[in-house]
Formats: sequence, structure tokens, C-alpha cells
Amino acid sequence: MYTIIPFEKKYQEGISEMMTGIQDEFEILFRNPDGKQISDIAGPENLFWIALNGNEVAGTIGVSRIDDDSAFLRHLFVSKEHRGAQSNVSKRLLDIALNEAKILGYKSIYLGTMEQFKAAQRFYSKNNFVCIPREALPTEMPVSPMDTIFYLLKNKELNPAL
Repeated sequence: MYTIIPFEKKYQEGISEMMTGIQDEFEILFRNPDGKQISDIAGPENLFWIALNGNEVAGTIGVSRIDDDSAFLRHLFVSKEHRGAQSNVSKRLLDIALNEAKILGYKSIYLGTMEQFKAAQRFYSKNNFVCIPREALPTEMPVSPMDTIFYLLKNKELNPAL
């Protein structure tokens, strides 16, 4: 049974362990070992949630403000043993983040991912994100140098007037 809760600092170590496992799985560097952790950036404009399987961190997601109308998804990661339709952890995390974005009035949600994350790309497309060129990103959006593929969600789920 999975529980999704707002980020709490006491889970940072579990998040770090999960991220290390994912990095080992893909055998690529996708995060800076000296970079900021969720506990360093979580706050009113950087909201995060974690999926727990008991006390084990199974996944994370975040929504960060770009401006009054747009935000970007970040840190959507689910450990290998908790992926797939059976657990539905990724979808549940995404739904919570998008619901919060809707409450906050965001009309557009952006995200970046890496070429190697093919399953993630399929997941985003399946969930109505559209692939866009890097040039279409808001200039205010911080972009990881590792990200090469970008998506935008701009639909009636976020703003019924669109």
C-alpha cells in the first residue's frame, strides 16, 4: 500500500538512497552529487511530495513556480521495484502535482528529461504532455544540463478556458 505525503525532511536520506539506486540502474550520471537536495529547495514555490511504501521512499515529484501562469515538474522519480501500472505510483504522484498546479492557477506545466529515459517519455506523452523544442521553454525556467527532451502540458485539466 502506497501513501503519498508532502515532503518532510526526515525522508531526505531515503530519497537520496532511492536516487542512488536509480542512477546505478541506468549507469548514467543524471544528478550532481554536490547538487541541492529536495530538503535544500523545498518551500512555498517549490512543492514536493513523496510516495511511501511503509516507511520506504518509493518515489518523488515536485512542482516549481516559473511565473504566475506556469510551473515546471521536477524530480519525478520512482524506484525500479515500484514502477509500472500495477503500483501506479508515477501516475498517482503526477495527479497530485497537477492537481496542486491547478489549485495554484498554473496554465502551463513544463518539464525536461533525458534521452535515456524512454519509459518516462512514453509516460509523459500518455498523460497529455507534448514534446516541445528547448527554445519554447520560458527563459525563466532553470534547465538541467542533462535534460535534452522537453514537454509542455497546457490543457483543460489545468485551465478549463483553454
